[in-house]
Amino acid sequence: MEKAKSYDVFVIGAGPGGYTAAILAAKKGLTVGIAEGSRLGGTCTNTGCIPAKTYIESVNLLKKIREAAKFAIDVEKPRLDFPRLKARKDRIVTRLSKGIEFLLKKQGVDVFPCTASVPEPGSVIAGDVLLHTGNTIIATGSRPKRLAIFEKSGIWTSDEVFEATSMPASLAIVGGGVIGMEMAHVFSTMGTDVTIIEAMDRILPLEDKSVSEYMSRIYRKVHILTSSRVTGVEGPEPWRILVDSPGGGRTVEADKVLLCIGRQPLTPPRIEELGLERTASGGIRVDEFMRASIPGIYAIGDVTGEYMYAYVASKEAETAVDHIMGGERKISYRNIPSIIFTDPEVASVGSATDMTEVNGVRSGTFPVSALGRARTMEENEGYAEVVSSRSGVIEKINIVAPHATELIPWAGLAVDRDLTIDEFLGPYYPHPLLAEVVKEAAEDIMGFSIHHP
Repeated sequence: MEKAKSYDVFVIGAGPGGYTAAILAAKKGLTVGIAEGSRLGGTCTNTGCIPAKTYIESVNLLKKIREAAKFAIDVEKPRLDFPRLKARKDRIVTRLSKGIEFLLKKQGVDVFPCTASVPEPGSVIAGDVLLHTGNTIIATGSRPKRLAIFEKSGIWTSDEVFEATSMPASLAIVGGGVIGMEMAHVFSTMGTDVTIIEAMDRILPLEDKSVSEYMSRIYRKVHILTSSRVTGVEGPEPWRILVDSPGGGRTVEADKVLLCIGRQPLTPPRIEELGLERTASGGIRVDEFMRASIPGIYAIGDVTGEYMYAYVASKEAETAVDHIMGGERKISYRNIPSIIFTDPEVASVGSATDMTEVNGVRSGTFPVSALGRARTMEENEGYAEVVSSRSGVIEKINIVAPHATELIPWAGLAVDRDLTIDEFLGPYYPHPLLAEVVKEAAEDIMGFSIHHP
């Protein structure tokens, strides 16, 4: 086996956590190598966030064009060209992946285009090269969950759905969480007949119940089956999905099936032999500094099996590199925002509990339909909810609105810094903005939202 140079830090996996860690470590003057067996950028860039949002931007524009008459614009029969949609996605993904490659090389990071393993602390095998490293950061990500019942050729996960070259006439989506709802938005807007099969008693089960119920009403064109479990799958094309629902057994027929039941950590080979501890979810156990159970080894991102968000992986990368540099910064999972690119978008930050069911809290709401800016956009659906403690400290903010995902960082700052309603309302709020929906909801808690219908 070829022997190569030593590194201060070697990163395994070049997703949002991995490439962030590599670039930060290099910027701090460390010698850094990184290995990636697939395309740079990981799941987020190649098969997750970016492909999904590329499709969503296209279908959102299609919806807007269909409604052009509301804006005094005449447009005849807009049509989405599915092969060109995929080509657009491929172009964007390729450009972003190459951009990551440029950033790594600019900082002097050695890129190994191969998988890697950790035979022992202080060593990495990248392809057929044995490397020495002072610190190893494992950032190998995750893969879609596949239960045995769905182990049939032709069933899509998020890894395959964006490689399709034609639009199905009908689609059954198993799982009504974030990915399932975003894909329901994409395909139903394009004209596909969509059915969602969700095992929990509501879609978006990690959001507040009020948000789930509101979105169920909005997505009237999508067939939503809740408290429903798949008991059998026959097919393919058409697929016959046997479902056990509260009303009894039923069969859902669809041209395609998309599995959206979550993700599971994808760990490097032989970590059991190495002696790394795992969590109950199968991920690599880490402490508040992202240290694994063996000195000199860190794990960040989806491979820990905990908070599977690209933006959390980036924060964990910062924490790991800071500790390698001798710092004492600890990771905080307090107030992680949730964002969902449906129509309208959904965003929330704060306690995961339905705060309105807790004694002593106060809540205020405001409808999107009463906003001046929303009226100019011909937007009517959505609302904001602000929940505070009895003393007036903001505990939770829910936003269901156009561009809700762009509003949540500012709302998250208020929650994270324990701002009171008075402090939150202190600055000027320009008019007309969509952001006023949160301001008005906060004012509603105090009883002086003058625009509340």
